[in-house]
Amino acid sequence: MSVFLSQQGFEVEDAGCGREGIKKTLTSRPDLVLLDYELGDMTGHDAAFWLRYMRRTRAIPVVALSAAGADPVKAAGFRAIKSCKGVIIKTQPLDKILAEIKAALGMR
Repeated sequence: MSVFLSQQGFEVEDAGCGREGIKKTLTSRPDLVLLDYELGDMTGHDAAFWLRYMRRTRAIPVVALSAAGADPVKAAGFRAIKSCKGVIIKTQPLDKILAEIKAALGMR
């Protein structure tokens, strides 16, 4: 996904786990955070929760990009977080994923 988004003109930064992603978000302040559900050391829901409640990251929109998005309970958990701007099932075609990411960023 990182390679695809880079090819589409996005500046992309990866993280190996949830804690690393939160630290990078605190320092780089991206326009959008894409989260999988399984992050190794925590769930994407946990990471989204912490990003929402830290002063320096609360305004950054979050989008869940995960196979877990097909699970209605997990998807609802993400959507309940105010900064969550979408839940994308990562098995969708890339053009649909790109369209949803652009929508979350306010691009058309």
